[in-house]
Amino acid sequence: MSVKELVQEKVDLLVNQVKLSLKDLKTVAISEAWKILQLAVVEIIQQIEQSAPDLKGKDKKALAMELLSKFYDSVFMIIDIPFVPNLIEPIIHKYVKSLLMILVSSTIAAMVTAFRQMGIFEGPVSLIDPSVDNSPKVSDK
Repeated sequence: MSVKELVQEKVDLLVNQVKLSLKDLKTVAISEAWKILQLAVVEIIQQIEQSAPDLKGKDKKALAMELLSKFYDSVFMIIDIPFVPNLIEPIIHKYVKSLLMILVSSTIAAMVTAFRQMGIFEGPVSLIDPSVDNSPKVSDK
């Protein structure tokens, strides 16, 4: 089974859980969608890191973005936007998704950096010795 298939199984479980929790809602605010996507980002990047620690960072991010896009389509594209004609609704969904995917891309980078700093993920080996950093700091000014 490939890494993508392994992680996709976990994403499918997550999609089912989210759909179950949202089944009685007619609408979801963008802020709620964003919170759900952030939780999905954490879950997906952890699954990718566990399943394929040897995969390159850019490949991990590409896989995560693909899976998060599918997650979004599975969960949020089915939600009706009130007061918007059904003919126009797919266009609005497309632009909202585009905006949120831009934010998700930045979130992935930030979360991976945070996970590395906390020791959850091993970071790439840095060739720069931080003890020889002579650039002025805010506190030095």
